[in-house]
Amino acid sequence: MIETILGVLIVGIFIFLIFKAVGNILKGVFLIFLAFLIYYIFSSSIQSLVPSLQPIGNFLKAPIDKVKSIFYNIEIVAATQSKEELVIVVRNSGLLPLTTLNVKIDGRDAKVINNIGILLPKQVGVIEVDWKGNYSKIEVFNKEVKATYISPL
Repeated sequence: MIETILGVLIVGIFIFLIFKAVGNILKGVFLIFLAFLIYYIFSSSIQSLVPSLQPIGNFLKAPIDKVKSIFYNIEIVAATQSKEELVIVVRNSGLLPLTTLNVKIDGRDAKVINNIGILLPKQVGVIEVDWKGNYSKIEVFNKEVKATYISPL
């Protein structure tokens, strides 16, 4: 009788330890996957990751872009044309700072006269661009983010 109780107790402890071990292994695999995902989000290598994993990449692209837009996001608040230059007002609405912003106007690279060194989160900055003609589309971008402004005229 006592041997049966001890046997059931030992089997119960053994099953409990197996469940704990499997749970810890699954937690470890999940944390490794999470670290891999965070690495690719912050290294801006997601463009090279997604095409190489066609079936999984297409499935992961939307959620990864959504998470990435929380950390890196920029908005073009206004654009004003003067005689010599185009003044573009941008705001960093993400959680991380942005650097080295480039400008394309109507699909052509524009020469930036006065660029913003570092645009901190929730900060507004002004970019001056050497552009004398009319425009219909302005793109402000760097390796992490891209914003588009369509002229209302």
